[in-house]
Amino acid sequence: MTHSKIFNDDNVLADRIRRTFDLGDSVLPLRRIGTGFKSVVLGSPAGLVFRVALNGKAQTGHRRECDLLSKLKPLMLPVEVPEMLGYCEASEDFPFGVMMQRKMEGPNLDSILKRSPRIQPVAAATGELILAIQSVRQDDLPGLISAEAPRPEKSWSYAHAFLKAALTSRELYKAEAWWAQYCRDLEQGSPDHEFLHGDLWHEHILFNTADEPRVTGVLDWEHAGFGDPILDFVPLMRLGREYMTCMLEAYQAEGGEFGPDVVSRIELHLPYRELGGLCYCLETGDQREARFCVKKFRTVLSPG
Repeated sequence: MTHSKIFNDDNVLADRIRRTFDLGDSVLPLRRIGTGFKSVVLGSPAGLVFRVALNGKAQTGHRRECDLLSKLKPLMLPVEVPEMLGYCEASEDFPFGVMMQRKMEGPNLDSILKRSPRIQPVAAATGELILAIQSVRQDDLPGLISAEAPRPEKSWSYAHAFLKAALTSRELYKAEAWWAQYCRDLEQGSPDHEFLHGDLWHEHILFNTADEPRVTGVLDWEHAGFGDPILDFVPLMRLGREYMTCMLEAYQAEGGEFGPDVVSRIELHLPYRELGGLCYCLETGDQREARFCVKKFRTVLSPG
C-alpha cells in the first residue's frame, strides 16, 4: 500500500496504531480529528491523540517536540503542554513515525472568539500567554535541538518561480516590493532573542470558557526556539488590528517590551509566514496545498 493510501484510510491507520503501541481494542474507535500538510491526527474516547507524520520534514519536527515537551512542561505551569505517552520512529507501518499524547481539553481560540461578546479579554489573555512563553530562558532548556529554519533569501529564491507563474504582474510587483521592505527590516534586526512557540496559530491555543477567558493549554511545539520576540504575534495578526492592539497592550502592561512601529513590523512579517508554508509544500510535493498557500500569501499581501 502506498503512503498516500495509508494516510487516507483511517481504518488502516487505527490498526497500525493499535499494534505499534500494543493498545489492543482499548482505544477504539479512533477517529480523524485533523489533517494538515504535516500530519494526520486521530483521537480516541479514551483521551489519547495520535499524530502521524506525513513526510520527513514533519518527522524531524516531531522528534524535536518529543525532546522538548518533558523539559517544557514544568516551565509553562499553569498553562498545559501536551504530555508525551509514546513515540515510534519510522517503521514499516509508519514511514515517518507516529507519536502518542494525552488529549488536552478545551475550546481553541477560534471557538472562544465566536462565543465571546468582546475580544478584549480574549486578546489580553493571548498577550499574557506570549509573555509567559518568553519567560523561558536558554538555561532552562539545556541541549535544545535547533529548529530547522531556512535562510529567508533561500526561501524567496525557491518560491519566486512558483509565484511568477501564480500571480498577476501587478501582484508580483507588490510581492517584490514587499520582499525588499522585508529584507530591510531583517537587516535592522531585533537585538532581543526570546523563547518562541514558533507557530502560535489560533487552533493551537486552548481556553477554559468564553465568560472569563483564560489560556489553559498550548499545542504543537515542534517549531519552538529562540528568536525575534515579535514572531509569535505574527500568526495572530490574522485576527485583525483591533485584536492585535488589545493583545500588545496586555503584553506591555505585564512587563513586555517592543520597539516602535511594532504592528507595522508584524504585518510585514505575515506574508513571510505564508511564503514559508509555500516552500514547505513545494519541498514535499504538495501542489494542491501550495496553490492554497499562494491564495493566503496574496490575501495578506493585499489585506482588505
